[in-house]
Amino acid sequence: MLHFSYNKPMTYKTILVVKNRAMGDSVMGLSTLQYIRELYPDSKIIYALPSWITPLYKNVDICCDEVISCDLKTARDWFKFYQKVRSLKPDVIFEMHLAGRSFKFFNLFSKIFRTPYFFHNHHEKGPTNILDQGVIKAVIQRDLDGAFSCLSKEEKIPNYLDYTPVMKGSFKKSKRLILGVVATRETKMWPLEYYVELAKMCKNKFPDVEIEIPLSTSADDQKIKEKLLFLGSEEVANIVHISLENLTHYIGESILYVGNDTGLKHLAVATSVKSYTLFGPEPPNEWHPYKKEEHPYFYKEPLECRTRTAHYCGLSTCDSMICLNEFSPSEVFNVIEKDLNE
Repeated sequence: MLHFSYNKPMTYKTILVVKNRAMGDSVMGLSTLQYIRELYPDSKIIYALPSWITPLYKNVDICCDEVISCDLKTARDWFKFYQKVRSLKPDVIFEMHLAGRSFKFFNLFSKIFRTPYFFHNHHEKGPTNILDQGVIKAVIQRDLDGAFSCLSKEEKIPNYLDYTPVMKGSFKKSKRLILGVVATRETKMWPLEYYVELAKMCKNKFPDVEIEIPLSTSADDQKIKEKLLFLGSEEVANIVHISLENLTHYIGESILYVGNDTGLKHLAVATSVKSYTLFGPEPPNEWHPYKKEEHPYFYKEPLECRTRTAHYCGLSTCDSMICLNEFSPSEVFNVIEKDLNE
């Protein structure tokens, strides 16, 4: 079994876990926090995330003792974060999904203060001390493999299906359907026209269901809002702007999420809200590390265009969009109808 060869202590007083990535990645990282908590139930676990994400965790319970900001863009950021990490005095630092800036910072910090620093670099292939590093697999499993290799003395490899991310709060359910229309790039977006048509079908059959579309105030989301309004979305759905501080409760109080593969989907999973995800250029084996029976998805395969340069399509725009456009609103409605009828 591949493990680091250093003499791992039986426990750590303070463990700093880093995920300097996007919002959805931070939610998936909660699974590995749960695993680390099982390994070290008496340790203080600190979760370091980009500062803009930290409000997401303000009003919920997750499997760590503290969430801190990790910003490393400027010299001032470095100094401020250095002071914070020094005050925490971590016994070990583990980075789940290696990022360039955080590697530079923690590598230097580790050399100065002799604090063990380990990470999972999923781009690195070949023989390493990390189990299956470089192997394409579910994102949560990659994080778990890193924690297993760096922090565990056990022989049993954790399975991602046993560690669904969890965010606990006092969620008061309302009959609300969330449509997740945004995505990190255009090719991951089911057409807005389809969302409006789906909303019309849902409202016609289930008039008591509140259909809402969460958007941010960014320039890109404002363009999406303008197009939705042009398509007549206001007749059947409300466009809402929810602060990150309140977003987790907002999602957790809903009954269903239908939308693109984006951070909102991962929030739905973590708050035990049923989800249906529309996958296009990227296969679900990496970015949907959940049980398909509990969180189904729409995915068209096989598509030759998806594997021309890698194991997924990296295009930002596409003329055909056959990976998503061939899922009709009526097809999606027929699948989700039973969940709205409960």
